[in-house]
Amino acid sequence: MNLRNFSKKQYRKFSEANGSEFIASEYALFKVLRLIKTFKTKTILEAGVGIGTISDSILKEGFDFELKLYGTESVEFCLQEIPGNLGKDFKKLNLFPDIQALPSSAKFDLIIIDGKEAALESLKELMSRRCILVVEGDRKDQTKILNNLFYRSKFVHSIISKKNSTYSNRPGDHFQGGLKVIFINPDFRQYLEWLKLKLASKFHFHLRKFA
Repeated sequence: MNLRNFSKKQYRKFSEANGSEFIASEYALFKVLRLIKTFKTKTILEAGVGIGTISDSILKEGFDFELKLYGTESVEFCLQEIPGNLGKDFKKLNLFPDIQALPSSAKFDLIIIDGKEAALESLKELMSRRCILVVEGDRKDQTKILNNLFYRSKFVHSIISKKNSTYSNRPGDHFQGGLKVIFINPDFRQYLEWLKLKLASKFHFHLRKFA
C-alpha cells in the first residue's frame, strides 16, 4: 500500500475512534509520514500523543529502516485510549508524561508538536544536528515560541487545497488542516525540501481562493 492510501486508511480508522475531535488531518498525517520516509528520521518524538493517530501510523507503516518512537501524554482519557488504539504496537512506543521526563541522553531527528506542551524550550537539548520540527494544526502559540528559539531556521506552513473527505468527522466544506515544518539547521537536501513545500503551499493557497 502506498503512503497516501495508508494515510487515508489510518485517518479513516481514527476518525471513528473515541476522542477523534482533535486528531491530525489526513493531509498532515501524510506529510509527517512522508518526511520520515524522505529523511529516514530514526529517532522520533511526538509531544502530545493524544489518542495515538500519528504514533500508530508511524509504527504500522512499515518503514524500511529501524526507528525508535517516543511520546508524551498526560491526559487521562488519552492514556486510557492509546493502548487499545495501538494494539500490539503499543509496546514499541516509549511513553512519558511530559518533555521533562524524557531521557536526557535522547537525541531526536524529528519532533512532532501535537499538543499543548508547555516546556518547549527544553526541546533544544533533545535535538540532533539536523532535527526537523513539525507543528500539527493551527497551534500559533507553540509555533511562535519555536520560531523565536530557532530564528535561523527555515519555516514553512504546508497546506493543501483539498477539502475534508466524506469519511472525515469534520465539515466537508472546510479545507484539510495543514502543518508547520521547521528545519532548524538545514543541509542541502532539507533546504530543497523546504523550498518545494514553500512553492507547493503558495500554489495551493491560490487554488483555495477559487475553490
